[in-house]
Amino acid sequence: MRAVELRLLPDGQAFPGVDAAIGSVAGVRREALVALEWHSDGTYALLYRLAGDDAAALSTVFGERDDVYDYDVIDGGDGQLFAFVHVSERETLSELLAIAESYALLLDPPFRYTDRGVRVTVAGTEAALQAAFAEVTDRIAVDVEWIGEYTPDEPGYLGRLTDRQREAVLVAHELGYYETPRATSFEAVAEELGCAPSTANELLRRAESVLLDALLAQS
Repeated sequence: MRAVELRLLPDGQAFPGVDAAIGSVAGVRREALVALEWHSDGTYALLYRLAGDDAAALSTVFGERDDVYDYDVIDGGDGQLFAFVHVSERETLSELLAIAESYALLLDPPFRYTDRGVRVTVAGTEAALQAAFAEVTDRIAVDVEWIGEYTPDEPGYLGRLTDRQREAVLVAHELGYYETPRATSFEAVAEELGCAPSTANELLRRAESVLLDALLAQS
């Protein structure tokens, strides 16, 4: 099973409707869409994780919108808010969800908001992903951030590595390669992996590069 991480680029860094309304609230920043349910009547149930402390401002925005059927704002403390919103259907979002449904794709939340777009991980067969991508790009600007194997039982960052890179990192960690000061060398890692030292060094460098790129992409 394959996975692709996409960066959706809606106009104005927000989807029309309640998403744009949340983005316009001063002192509140969208961090992630934690859950999204598309109901049979076309409406959506959304759960946002937000950075900010002005729950009252959010409640005012939701209460004034005709497309919001119900809502609840929860103060999580330490400058974090959660907002549940039940909203009416939006054409563009429904089109994107319909594409995912038609190709039996899995949407793997949370969907993260960054200053470079909304990052979404989608999993499915390679053929289905390719066909769906062709349709999605007709409706919204999309950048591909990463393509690889889908590993739901592992942390997302490790899922970006090849099997051999992942093995090298785990062995290096067990041997103390990442301790300060280092408790071992890449030659010892190579011996454990049964490969040449230059190969072990290359595996670790490539894995570290992938992991660092993934970490920085969240900012």
